[in-house]
Amino acid sequence: MRKIDKNAEPKEWTAYRQTPGAVYQSKPELRSSLLKEQGYICAYCMRRIPAKDANSNETTRIDHILCREKHEDRKLDYRNMVICCPGAIDCKFHCDKSKGNNDVSFNLFDQSFIDTLSYSTKDGTIKCGIEQYDTEINEILNLNHSLLKNNRKSTLKGVIQQLQKKRHWKATQIRNLLNHWNTKDRDGKYKPYNGIVVWYLKKKLGQVPV
Repeated sequence: MRKIDKNAEPKEWTAYRQTPGAVYQSKPELRSSLLKEQGYICAYCMRRIPAKDANSNETTRIDHILCREKHEDRKLDYRNMVICCPGAIDCKFHCDKSKGNNDVSFNLFDQSFIDTLSYSTKDGTIKCGIEQYDTEINEILNLNHSLLKNNRKSTLKGVIQQLQKKRHWKATQIRNLLNHWNTKDRDGKYKPYNGIVVWYLKKKLGQVPV
């Protein structure tokens, strides 16, 4: 996971939610705004959110961090919404699909939460130093599904091999690579699974909070 910088809600959503009797609907403008905000990666697992394809049944999913079934007053709140991947691997659910009507208590919009996360370089496990959050990561979001762990591990392995091949272990090269992985590309997209890479490079630079 990475900190999500929330923008102002789209004007079309503002107009809609102010309509008397408005109920939650996944408006195109809402979905587009969330995608751009997050750099087209899932708020939870950081998988690339697939583009809508006529040949695929995969779709994006808008998640209410505090679920709308339990929190009527937050169902139209833009700051309570993130966009997620389809959330299913081999019939096993993760992310929003696993979360269902549960809430998570951590704050994706706060860097101090992101700073509590760490990863295993051996198998790609994501961990949190706060027990409640760690439980939610595992039991509510299922972010340590074997395939997600493997994808994180493979992503990091590629970066390490790149550094070893070019022998770019000097602080300047590591900072440049960190900036590369921590920045959206010209199409406004983050690299998938960049959370583990950013954490690892910051650790190499001594920037990971102790």
